[in-house]
Amino acid sequence: MLQTTKSAAEVASRLSGVFAVYKPPGLNSSKMIASIKENLGKEITATFPWEPHRHDYRLLPSPDDPTQLTRVDVPSLFKHPLVKGHEKVPMYCQFPLDTLSSGVVVLGIRDGIKKVRAMFNAHYSRQYIVEGKFGLATDNHDVSGKVVERTTYDHISGEKLARVVSFLQRNHQNLTTEYAGVDIQSQEAYELASQGLLRPRMTSPPLVLAMRCLEYRPPHFTLEVQCVHETPQWLRKLVHEIGLELRSTAVSTKVRRTRDGYFTSDDALLIKHCRYEFVAEAIERSRHLVSWKKLRPGSNFARKDSELKNEDELHEDDR
Repeated sequence: MLQTTKSAAEVASRLSGVFAVYKPPGLNSSKMIASIKENLGKEITATFPWEPHRHDYRLLPSPDDPTQLTRVDVPSLFKHPLVKGHEKVPMYCQFPLDTLSSGVVVLGIRDGIKKVRAMFNAHYSRQYIVEGKFGLATDNHDVSGKVVERTTYDHISGEKLARVVSFLQRNHQNLTTEYAGVDIQSQEAYELASQGLLRPRMTSPPLVLAMRCLEYRPPHFTLEVQCVHETPQWLRKLVHEIGLELRSTAVSTKVRRTRDGYFTSDDALLIKHCRYEFVAEAIERSRHLVSWKKLRPGSNFARKDSELKNEDELHEDDR
C-alpha cells in the first residue's frame, strides 16, 4: 500500500511498468491519460509531507541589535508542492482509442514506456467487437454522424453477410502473407495460418487477421475482428465497405476493443480504480504479459498456458 511505502524513491520504483485501463465511450484518450497522471501525482504528493532538502542562509537584522546583521538559517522552498507542483508520473500510450470507441487501452509508466513502444515493433494484434446497422450512410461512418443516404436492407440475409465477411478476410489474409515475408504456397504459410499466427513482420497498412459475424438481427449486426495497425475509424470504414459489398449501406454503432496484445478486458482497470494501490498491483500482475521474451518481433502472440505458469522465468527476463 502507498501508506507503507517509506519514500518517494520507493514509490517511483514500484510505479514502473505496464498496465491496462478500460476507456468508456465519450471520453478522449488524451484527457483520460492526463487525468490518471494528475491523480496519481497528487496522491503521491499528498502522502509524503514536504521536508526541506537543503537550507539557505540569509543576513537579517539581529533581534537584539538592529544595527548588526545575523546569519539566519532559512529552509529552501524550491521543492515545495506549492512551488514545484505535484509529483510527475511519466506515462505513454502507443495505441489510443478515439472519443467514440471504448475498450482496453495499454499504458506504460517509466520503464514500461519502452515496453509499450516495443509492442508496436512486435506487431501485436488487437481484437474488437464492432456493431453495425444496415440502411444508413453518414459522413463519418458512425451512427452519430450526419446521415447522407438511406438504403434498403431487406435483401441481406445472414448467409450473404457471412460470405462477404469471409471474402474480405481472405483478401486481407493474402496481404498479410506478403507482409509476413512467407510464400503463400509454402508449408510455413499453411502452418502459421492454421495456428492463427500469420501476421506481418513489418510495418503494413491496416490488416484483418480474422473476422466473423457473431449476430445478425436486421438491420443490426455484430462482428468480431482481429487486426493489426488499425484505428477505430478504419474499422468504421470497414463496416461501410461491408454495406457496399451487400449493395446497401452500413454505419458503425459501437467499436469496443476487447484485447490489445496479451491484455484483455479482464486485465483492465476501471478509471475510478486508477489509484496508486490498484495500479501498482496491476503492474505486478501484468509483468509476465510484457516480458522482453514476448516482445521480440518474432515471438508467439498466442497466450500459452505453459508460458503463463512459468512466471518466475519470465520475471528473470525483465531483470
